[in-house]
Amino acid sequence: MTRTSSASRRPPLLDLLVAVLIVALLGGLVALQALLGDDGAERAQEEPGGSGGPVVHSSLGPSPSQSVTPAAPESPSGSSSGSPTATAAPAPTATLPTATPGQRLAPDASALASAAQSAAARPTMFRVATFNLLGASHTRRGGDSRLKRSYAERLPHAVRLLEHHQVEVVGFQEFEPPQRDLFDRLVGGRWARFPAGGDETADGRRAIAWRTDVWELVDTGSVPVPYFGGSTVRTPVVLLQYRATGRRVWFLNVHNPASGCAVCGGSNDRWRAAALQREIEAIGKLNADGTPVVFTGDMNAKAAFFCTIAAALPVRFANGGAYGPEGCAPPRPTPIDWIVGTREVSFSGYVSDRGPLNRLASDHALYAATAMVLD
Repeated sequence: MTRTSSASRRPPLLDLLVAVLIVALLGGLVALQALLGDDGAERAQEEPGGSGGPVVHSSLGPSPSQSVTPAAPESPSGSSSGSPTATAAPAPTATLPTATPGQRLAPDASALASAAQSAAARPTMFRVATFNLLGASHTRRGGDSRLKRSYAERLPHAVRLLEHHQVEVVGFQEFEPPQRDLFDRLVGGRWARFPAGGDETADGRRAIAWRTDVWELVDTGSVPVPYFGGSTVRTPVVLLQYRATGRRVWFLNVHNPASGCAVCGGSNDRWRAAALQREIEAIGKLNADGTPVVFTGDMNAKAAFFCTIAAALPVRFANGGAYGPEGCAPPRPTPIDWIVGTREVSFSGYVSDRGPLNRLASDHALYAATAMVLD
């Protein structure tokens, strides 16, 4: 016996209607899946922890100093008064372009970033020092120094100190004629100095010397400043070019008058203050076109020097300190020998060498630091 299925007995129109309903149901499921997928992707982008492009910073100066309690500024009479606390401002930073998640830098933007990194990676860096050598006249028979070793015994140790600290340019004070002659013999052509032998355009007792394999002399000059009793001396200025990068830097080196010493002739407070004002004016003129200036010397002043020049010029000190609306805070310990740079110059690696070798060379420490100028 032959059986007939129920489907064969359904009308064709009903079969067609069932097929249309199945197709519609499948289409709805596909659309719902797509919608849920887009929402999930959006939520994934909003969740934290996704990878992003790196942010690169190039430091344009030393790290900001912490808040410090300022030292009391000096007064000519030696009295002092309190000052408020000051905090150094943070150093500026430069940010290079970066890619956002899922995005690539365009070729021209990438090249620009590479060029910026390359420029930031080639600063002019050098070791600079200030060194009062203790003049030959102070240690000869009848001299006023407690040290009795002659300049001929002491100067070779001073040269070794320069080599030990890898100094490439130095400001000397109390650099008297016999010391200059012996220095030239000891270093040969490895160093040059201004003023040189027979040069009367500047006072040779406060000379600037540099390593000839590192620096090339471009220009020289002098600044007339008052010294003991108001007498005028011409302190030297040199413009040097760093051979490796072509960067030019002005150097000014001074020895300001002291008070109360055996050869001082009484108080020189007014002449020391007047000398500093002349030096501040000279630094401003040398720096007017953006050329960096490094200022070295035996200032014979501590807090008074720091606070006066910090108030007058945008400068940086190799040994730190802070100055701002909240007050003046010189570095501690506060020296009388200083290394200062205009705002284009950053410092690191500051040392005050009072070790055994130094004590064989002078009654002053050798002060040195690494200076950096971005091109």
